[in-house]
Amino acid sequence: MLVGLARRNFPGLEDKVFLDSACVSLAPVDAQQAISRFTEMAVRCPARDASHHHLEMDRQRTEAAREVAKLLHAEQRHVALIESTSHGLNLAAQAIRLEPGSNVLVPDTEFMQVAIPWQGLREVEVRPVRSEPGGVLTVEAFERAMDAHTRVVCVSSVQWCTGYRLDMRRLGELCRERRIWLVVDAIHEIGAMRVDVRERYSDFLITGGHKWLNAPFGCGLMVVSDRVLEELRPPSHGYLSMEPPPEGWGQYFRTPSVTPFEDHHFVREARAFEHGGTANYPGAIGLGASVRLLNTLGVDQAEAHIRALTDRLRSELLRIGARLLTPEDAASRSGLTVFRWFDEPAKDQALVERLLDRKIYVSMRFTSGVGGIRVSTHFFNDETDIDRLVRELQALTA
Repeated sequence: MLVGLARRNFPGLEDKVFLDSACVSLAPVDAQQAISRFTEMAVRCPARDASHHHLEMDRQRTEAAREVAKLLHAEQRHVALIESTSHGLNLAAQAIRLEPGSNVLVPDTEFMQVAIPWQGLREVEVRPVRSEPGGVLTVEAFERAMDAHTRVVCVSSVQWCTGYRLDMRRLGELCRERRIWLVVDAIHEIGAMRVDVRERYSDFLITGGHKWLNAPFGCGLMVVSDRVLEELRPPSHGYLSMEPPPEGWGQYFRTPSVTPFEDHHFVREARAFEHGGTANYPGAIGLGASVRLLNTLGVDQAEAHIRALTDRLRSELLRIGARLLTPEDAASRSGLTVFRWFDEPAKDQALVERLLDRKIYVSMRFTSGVGGIRVSTHFFNDETDIDRLVRELQALTA
């Protein structure tokens, strides 16, 4: 039932085998329709006046935060809507005040954007956490890299070039014990795997919406800890980041006595990290609809289906002679399966191109010499997608 309902919502599957949600996913019809309803409202302005029209736009945007809170078992006051993962990582890097000589730990198998915001800080060392052969990242490797000057660990919960899923509960406990800020890029986990923020610690949990959340409209999410709300200040401020006036903004703007010099009170909520002004409404509404679909399907059911597909894919790849990079241990696996066929990366890339010629969407990713052909199995995929990929691989490499 889950797969049938999901596939009906993704007409982009009709003419292709789409196995590359880790790059950018297809959008569901639900999101398209929600954005269409919003743009129709924007065109027509059915409200009594433009002020009420604007307030309704703001109200619809907040529905995305409500769906995100439900998905991640978070309190809504801990949820902020952001533009992208890059945006969220930069917010974290700007909000955490680092003294000269501090260091930030970043694994050597990361996507480069995880390191970039910290590299832009003067007199701060970005220190690599060395992975083991095959891109394995253990909590012990982070512990070995820490010293008295470590202030931040910035890490992807699932590594983009291997599909390796870290033990984020243990890493969170280690960082909390040592008062080290933990900034997590969860873009390859949220939407494919169950994530419950009550069960594991992070200070900034960040993802764009365009991959496993199926919302390629320029909006993502950030969940922050109580420590962030208590100790950090956002790097920018806007009026929608303030406590709203008792009479509401519509009446406030009509009040002759207000001035720009009042004592404004900013909220101690995650939305204080939003820019606090007119926002990307279509992006938020698309994100909200996509997350609502996932909540309707059930993330536990989605993860179980994704894991069954990765099991099938692993078994079939091993049967036909591929060399798997993604770990065998189920706890360290995600919706990503990475393998090599040839010893030369150029030959593997040529194989990817031939698969793309046959409208089988996969990709190839490497970091620090680690990686290979990457296959994303999402909740809208089924066994026929796996079987088609395997048949074409056999035919192309015979």
